[in-house]
Amino acid sequence: MPVIPLFKLPVLCINNVLINMDTISLVSLSLTSRRSKRLVRTSKTSLAGFNIEIKNDVTQVQFVIPENVEVGNWFFKIEEKESSGGQVMEMRYAHFVSSSGCPFFSFKDDVIHSYHSANDIQQSVKLGVEYLRDLFKKPVIKVYLFPNVFKASKRPFHIGFNECNNLFIEGEKEIKNEDLKSILETLTIKTRLILNIPVNSSFECNTNLLEFKRLTCSYKVVSCRWITREVLMSLKCTHMQFHHTLLTAEDIMPFFERWYHSDDTEFTILLVKTDESFAGMNLDRFNPTQWNPEQRGPKFLYSPDIAFECTAGVDIMRRDGLLCTVDNRINVLIFAVWHNRFHDVSGVSRMM
Repeated sequence: MPVIPLFKLPVLCINNVLINMDTISLVSLSLTSRRSKRLVRTSKTSLAGFNIEIKNDVTQVQFVIPENVEVGNWFFKIEEKESSGGQVMEMRYAHFVSSSGCPFFSFKDDVIHSYHSANDIQQSVKLGVEYLRDLFKKPVIKVYLFPNVFKASKRPFHIGFNECNNLFIEGEKEIKNEDLKSILETLTIKTRLILNIPVNSSFECNTNLLEFKRLTCSYKVVSCRWITREVLMSLKCTHMQFHHTLLTAEDIMPFFERWYHSDDTEFTILLVKTDESFAGMNLDRFNPTQWNPEQRGPKFLYSPDIAFECTAGVDIMRRDGLLCTVDNRINVLIFAVWHNRFHDVSGVSRMM
């Protein structure tokens, strides 16, 4: 196959070549020289951003295009001595970086493999993520954090970026208060936080620093005991889901009353599951009415694949005409606001 003298082509031709290159090839090209890096930085790509999965012995950066389709990966791995002869490697990590500011690594198909010692992997991840974000000017879309077996040396957990759209923290062991506090107070989460991990009931953080709109605490019995009445009242989320909570009807009522007497047009839903009950949730003074099919639809769309059947709940109209439904199912309470009175649930796979 003939070699194309890329840099001898006119600029428009170079741009057309770059537009048709895959992401991994663009990364490879950018590392060859400062000029190639500048060309890649100014080229158009279909890349939407990055997903990052952080475990103890490996950090995976996924290159994703719209619809969260994965088109390549960069693996930062801790290299074990016995594997030194068996891995597919062209270049090993050294204690220096290339002229473009990134550590050496190898390429294979749509994957970059980068091997490091346990002591330097944090710095290597930082260099790699910062390089990619500077190269493509794209956001970190999703971060998956699995802190179960993290060693004390692997802190902070997130490195190379200070914000992401969505953060998922998962595990079987309780996350330490100081670790979770550090994550929530130093990492800007723009859209969603999912805590599927045990959280100590004594956990506290500065909720004024929390900017995300969606919060889910869903791990078994000890993920949201830290959500007290005071915490609930301080959160600015529009979508909240808490499982095995200690919140009672007396804790929920001030939250509902504040919304009812406010001009808040963003809050959408609070779903709370308790091991007890929400007995004592008295809404009579708000003039509740039964479901009227001419006033709203029977099902509330929670997410693209989940909807709630709300025909048994009571409806309450706010003074500005905004309608809400409160559905008390003994140990599950749904407080949902109908910004759209008739949701399209034709593509829903789960009805609750």
